Amino acid sequence: METTTLPGLYCPFPGKLNPLVTKADRHTVAWVRKFGLDNGSGQWHLYQEQKFTWMVARMFPNADLFRLCIAADFNTLLFLWDDEIDRITLNDPGTSFATLAASMIGILKGKYVATPHQDPPLLLAMQDIWQRMQQIGPVTWQERFTTSLQAAFMSNSWRMQNVTATDSISLEDYMLHRPGIGGANFFLDLAEIMESVHLPSAWYHDPLIKELGLLCSRTICWANDLFSYTKELEQGDELNLVMMIKNKKQLALENAVHEAAAIHDNEVRQFLQTAEMLLSLSSRHDAALLDRYILMLEHMMEGNISWSTRDTSRYGMLV
Repeated sequence: METTTLPGLYCPFPGKLNPLVTKADRHTVAWVRKFGLDNGSGQWHLYQEQKFTWMVARMFPNADLFRLCIAADFNTLLFLWDDEIDRITLNDPGTSFATLAASMIGILKGKYVATPHQDPPLLLAMQDIWQRMQQIGPVTWQERFTTSLQAAFMSNSWRMQNVTATDSISLEDYMLHRPGIGGANFFLDLAEIMESVHLPSAWYHDPLIKELGLLCSRTICWANDLFSYTKELEQGDELNLVMMIKNKKQLALENAVHEAAAIHDNEVRQFLQTAEMLLSLSSRHDAALLDRYILMLEHMMEGNISWSTRDTSRYGMLV
């Protein structure tokens, strides 16, 4: 398989690891076993090597143990689901993606209660996570998170329909759906309850604040696509920024990689420019809260890159 060396990604943000990471990881290991998410297949030790807890510990370096455990459990659940959804769908049509997604949204909206022996472990585990999220997230936050998760499910449904038919979709369509496919959209909401940074409701409609969140989500996804494209190619999946650029523009792989990296770097610079503009237009009182919000987003972007290159074995990027 053709490969190429990745260029360094522009990320001029402070990095910090939550000191509670080991305690949170021990909790998540026990939690996975409690809900039977390891399937007794012996695969769990491979997931442990991928250090999913370290990802959220870098993204949310100031979260207390209760919050960090929620994030670690949720992040692990998402990776398990992402890796196993095809197997689950083939073996038990009753737990197909659409069915599971609808039930999960039902749980979040209080319209469905998952029960042992009737529902799969994934739903029981998500129900447990949601009950803990509700303890720390106000009702307005719960509504935003639910809306974001629904949007992510729609983007993932689009992905599943197009993953083997990339010739029929445009690069622009892929880039539009990518934050939802990777869950970066609802991770913005998650960050707020992890870092206890809550903006006034009206601020979420501000174009500059929306642009900051979108740029944060997109750059996380572009970095992930650069780190993961070789792994996905081995699985026959070309729905990735690198491969979409290569195929749509008829480029050599090395050129496609460099163009994808340039997209990432340019959007990081756009993030910095947007943050500067937002702060320049804000009062001193508002700027203090916005500074915290911007730093929260910066930790997410930096944490994703550091985890991918320094902690996890998932992408073969360890340095």
